Amino acid sequence: MLKLKKRVLKIFIMLAAVCGLVWFLIPIHWGVLNVGNAVGIVMCVLVFLAAVFSGAIGRRCKGSKKLRVFCRVILILFCAGIVWAAVLTGLMIYGTGTGREPPPEDATVVVLGSKVSGTVPSADLRVRIETAAAYLKEHPGAQCIASGGRGKGELVTEASVIRKHLVKNGIDVSRILAEDTSVSTQENLSNSQTLIEKNGLNPVMAIVTDDYHQYRAGRIAAGLEIMSYPVSAPTPWYIFSSCYARELLALTKFLIFS
Repeated sequence: MLKLKKRVLKIFIMLAAVCGLVWFLIPIHWGVLNVGNAVGIVMCVLVFLAAVFSGAIGRRCKGSKKLRVFCRVILILFCAGIVWAAVLTGLMIYGTGTGREPPPEDATVVVLGSKVSGTVPSADLRVRIETAAAYLKEHPGAQCIASGGRGKGELVTEASVIRKHLVKNGIDVSRILAEDTSVSTQENLSNSQTLIEKNGLNPVMAIVTDDYHQYRAGRIAAGLEIMSYPVSAPTPWYIFSSCYARELLALTKFLIFS
């Protein structure tokens, strides 16, 4: 009976690893490979191999105390990592602002940039733009800041792409200011804050970014003494694994070093 349970557990872990591997590989089909899904792919492969060779590993551990201790430490770290990922996931869900009061009618809408391929917005930036356009149409008194500089592989600034596509979505260009020098979320918000003060806009921000990114953006805003509200954009399913895993790493770094 015990052997059967071990076999079932082994098969379950192998299937879970394969499913996870597929989940992290999907974004590559759409040209998205970042540290998030790269780490996810490596982890899934390692878990799969560990399950496949679990019998041999177990036999080796019986004859080596050092190897036995090493394997236990790895297992503890792996389990701790799963718990930590669950905690961060809870924070991300909380950060989306579901059920909380909406931003003031005249809050300044700040659209955080994301990757541009040449001059074309990435899938998640496109959704941010669409979300911002819908919000601005519902709040005609709100002004907008398109935020984002020019990164590697980008022929134009992210801010210029955001502004261009907001106009295509029916937003008057006179409502949109461009902050086109930032290369991080910290700079997005800090530079936008300076632009708001310079132009006499409402200092309260309605931050438009992906749902998974809202918690960290809100924490950074709070650190800059900015009152902010989340306006969350739904991340496209086919790139979600890469974005989510990358945010786990970014949020871990932020919580440890900020």
